[in-house]
Amino acid sequence: MREVNLYVIEHDRRLPSNGASLQWPERMLQGYDHAAEEEIVYVKSGQSFSSSSLLAQYPLLLLSEELSKIVMKFAPEITSKRVVVMDTEKYNQSFYHWMDLPKATCISPDQALIQSGQVMSIMADLSGLERTPAFTIPYYRTQLMIVRLELAERLLRAGIYGLNVRPIQITEGDM
Repeated sequence: MREVNLYVIEHDRRLPSNGASLQWPERMLQGYDHAAEEEIVYVKSGQSFSSSSLLAQYPLLLLSEELSKIVMKFAPEITSKRVVVMDTEKYNQSFYHWMDLPKATCISPDQALIQSGQVMSIMADLSGLERTPAFTIPYYRTQLMIVRLELAERLLRAGIYGLNVRPIQITEGDM
Protein backbone atom coordinates (compact mmCIF):
# COMPACT_ATOMS: atom_id res chain seq x y z
CA MET A 1 0.00 0.00 0.00
CA ARG A 2 1.14 3.51 -0.67
CA GLU A 3 -0.11 6.93 0.32
CA VAL A 4 -1.22 9.32 -2.39
CA ASN A 5 -1.90 12.99 -1.76
CA LEU A 6 -4.78 14.24 -3.84
CA TYR A 7 -7.40 16.97 -3.49
CA VAL A 8 -11.10 17.02 -2.72
CA ILE A 9 -13.30 19.40 -4.66
CA GLU A 10 -16.34 20.38 -2.65
CA HIS A 11 -18.97 23.02 -2.09
CA ASP A 12 -17.77 25.82 0.19
CA ARG A 13 -19.39 24.98 3.53
CA ARG A 14 -19.78 28.68 4.38
CA LEU A 15 -22.43 28.93 1.67
CA PRO A 16 -25.89 27.35 1.78
CA SER A 17 -26.11 23.86 0.32
CA ASN A 18 -28.79 23.58 -2.35
CA GLY A 19 -29.13 19.88 -3.09
CA ALA A 20 -32.00 19.28 -0.68
CA SER A 21 -34.06 22.15 -2.14
CA LEU A 22 -34.34 20.43 -5.53
CA GLN A 23 -36.87 17.96 -6.91
CA TRP A 24 -34.76 15.32 -8.62
CA PRO A 25 -36.36 13.31 -11.43
CA GLU A 26 -36.60 9.63 -10.52
CA ARG A 27 -34.57 8.57 -13.56
CA MET A 28 -31.64 10.70 -12.37
CA LEU A 29 -31.76 9.04 -8.95
CA GLN A 30 -31.57 5.67 -10.71
CA GLY A 31 -28.16 6.58 -12.13
CA TYR A 32 -26.30 8.31 -14.92
CA ASP A 33 -27.22 5.72 -17.56
CA HIS A 34 -30.96 6.21 -16.92
CA ALA A 35 -30.96 9.99 -17.34
CA ALA A 36 -31.66 11.87 -20.56
CA GLU A 37 -28.91 13.89 -22.27
CA GLU A 38 -30.55 17.01 -20.84
CA GLU A 39 -32.55 16.99 -17.64
CA ILE A 40 -34.63 19.66 -15.95
CA VAL A 41 -34.59 19.84 -12.16
CA TYR A 42 -37.01 22.12 -10.35
CA VAL A 43 -36.50 24.03 -7.12
CA LYS A 44 -39.08 22.89 -4.57
CA SER A 45 -41.91 25.33 -3.92
CA GLY A 46 -41.08 27.70 -1.06
CA GLN A 47 -37.40 26.72 -1.05
CA SER A 48 -34.56 29.11 -1.76
CA PHE A 49 -31.86 28.32 -4.29
CA SER A 50 -28.70 30.17 -5.17
CA SER A 51 -26.49 29.04 -8.00
CA SER A 52 -23.21 27.50 -6.85
CA SER A 53 -20.20 25.80 -8.39
CA LEU A 54 -21.12 22.35 -7.12
CA LEU A 55 -24.43 20.70 -6.24
CA ALA A 56 -24.29 17.48 -4.29
CA GLN A 57 -27.23 15.36 -3.25
CA TYR A 58 -26.24 11.73 -2.95
CA PRO A 59 -25.91 9.97 -5.38
CA LEU A 60 -25.79 13.03 -7.65
CA LEU A 61 -22.91 15.43 -8.13
CA LEU A 62 -23.46 18.35 -10.49
CA LEU A 63 -20.76 20.77 -11.61
CA SER A 64 -21.37 24.32 -12.79
CA GLU A 65 -20.64 25.05 -16.43
CA GLU A 66 -17.46 26.92 -15.49
CA LEU A 67 -16.19 24.07 -13.32
CA SER A 68 -17.14 21.33 -15.80
CA LYS A 69 -15.35 23.12 -18.68
CA ILE A 70 -12.10 23.03 -16.75
CA VAL A 71 -12.52 19.37 -15.79
CA MET A 72 -13.34 18.45 -19.40
CA LYS A 73 -10.15 20.14 -20.62
CA PHE A 74 -8.14 17.82 -18.40
CA ALA A 75 -10.32 14.77 -19.07
CA PRO A 76 -12.00 15.08 -22.49
CA GLU A 77 -12.93 11.39 -22.45
CA ILE A 78 -15.38 11.89 -19.57
CA THR A 79 -18.96 12.21 -20.77
CA SER A 80 -21.51 14.54 -19.24
CA LYS A 81 -25.18 15.36 -19.36
CA ARG A 82 -26.59 18.84 -19.11
CA VAL A 83 -28.87 19.65 -16.19
CA VAL A 84 -30.98 22.81 -16.03
CA VAL A 85 -32.09 23.90 -12.57
CA MET A 86 -35.34 25.84 -12.87
CA ASP A 87 -36.56 28.17 -10.13
CA THR A 88 -40.08 28.94 -11.30
CA GLU A 89 -40.80 31.28 -8.37
CA LYS A 90 -37.82 33.52 -9.23
CA TYR A 91 -38.04 32.94 -13.01
CA ASN A 92 -34.42 31.86 -12.95
CA GLN A 93 -32.41 28.99 -14.38
CA SER A 94 -28.90 27.70 -13.77
CA PHE A 95 -26.91 25.29 -15.91
CA TYR A 96 -24.90 22.33 -14.65
CA HIS A 97 -23.23 19.20 -15.94
CA TRP A 98 -23.56 15.75 -14.48
CA MET A 99 -20.27 14.11 -15.33
CA ASP A 100 -19.81 10.36 -15.56
CA LEU A 101 -16.64 10.42 -13.48
CA PRO A 102 -14.77 7.16 -12.89
CA LYS A 103 -15.25 5.70 -9.42
CA ALA A 104 -12.69 4.36 -6.98
CA THR A 105 -13.72 1.85 -4.34
CA CYS A 106 -13.55 2.89 -0.71
CA ILE A 107 -11.80 0.28 1.42
CA SER A 108 -12.55 0.15 5.16
CA PRO A 109 -14.83 3.22 5.36
CA ASP A 110 -14.83 2.86 9.14
CA GLN A 111 -11.10 3.67 9.17
CA ALA A 112 -11.49 7.04 7.42
CA LEU A 113 -10.22 10.04 9.36
CA ILE A 114 -13.05 12.56 9.78
CA GLN A 115 -12.49 16.06 11.20
CA SER A 116 -15.28 18.61 11.55
CA GLY A 117 -17.48 16.51 9.27
CA GLN A 118 -14.88 16.38 6.48
CA VAL A 119 -13.05 13.28 5.25
CA MET A 120 -9.35 14.00 5.70
CA SER A 121 -7.92 10.54 5.06
CA ILE A 122 -9.39 7.44 3.43
CA MET A 123 -8.33 4.05 2.05
CA ALA A 124 -9.28 3.37 -1.58
CA ASP A 125 -8.58 1.08 -4.49
CA LEU A 126 -7.29 3.39 -7.23
CA SER A 127 -6.35 0.66 -9.69
CA GLY A 128 -7.03 1.76 -13.25
CA LEU A 129 -7.18 5.44 -12.24
CA GLU A 130 -3.44 6.18 -12.23
CA ARG A 131 -3.69 8.78 -14.99
CA THR A 132 -7.26 9.93 -14.43
CA PRO A 133 -7.28 13.63 -13.46
CA ALA A 134 -10.68 13.45 -11.70
CA PHE A 135 -12.72 10.67 -10.15
CA THR A 136 -15.11 10.05 -7.27
CA ILE A 137 -14.99 7.89 -4.19
CA PRO A 138 -18.44 6.96 -2.86
CA TYR A 139 -18.32 7.23 0.93
CA TYR A 140 -21.49 6.43 2.87
CA ARG A 141 -24.11 8.97 1.72
CA THR A 142 -21.78 11.23 -0.24
CA GLN A 143 -19.38 11.23 -3.15
CA LEU A 144 -15.95 12.70 -2.77
CA MET A 145 -14.78 14.34 -5.99
CA ILE A 146 -11.03 13.77 -6.11
CA VAL A 147 -8.59 15.54 -8.45
CA ARG A 148 -4.88 15.38 -9.07
CA LEU A 149 -2.50 18.27 -8.44
CA GLU A 150 -2.55 19.77 -11.97
CA LEU A 151 -6.35 20.03 -12.01
CA ALA A 152 -6.49 21.31 -8.41
CA GLU A 153 -4.03 24.09 -9.32
CA ARG A 154 -6.06 25.05 -12.39
CA LEU A 155 -9.26 25.21 -10.37
CA LEU A 156 -7.62 27.38 -7.73
CA ARG A 157 -6.29 29.75 -10.40
CA ALA A 158 -9.76 29.98 -11.93
CA GLY A 159 -11.10 31.41 -8.66
CA ILE A 160 -14.48 29.75 -9.00
CA TYR A 161 -16.90 31.16 -6.43
CA GLY A 162 -18.24 28.70 -3.88
CA LEU A 163 -15.63 26.03 -4.55
CA ASN A 164 -13.37 24.58 -1.90
CA VAL A 165 -10.20 22.70 -2.86
CA ARG A 166 -8.51 20.90 0.02
CA PRO A 167 -5.96 18.12 0.35
CA ILE A 168 -6.96 14.58 1.22
CA GLN A 169 -4.64 11.73 2.00
CA ILE A 170 -5.54 8.49 0.28
CA THR A 171 -3.96 5.21 1.25
CA GLU A 172 -4.00 3.19 -1.92
CA GLY A 173 -4.61 -0.51 -1.91
CA ASP A 174 -7.03 -3.13 -3.07
CA MET A 175 -9.38 -5.57 -1.40
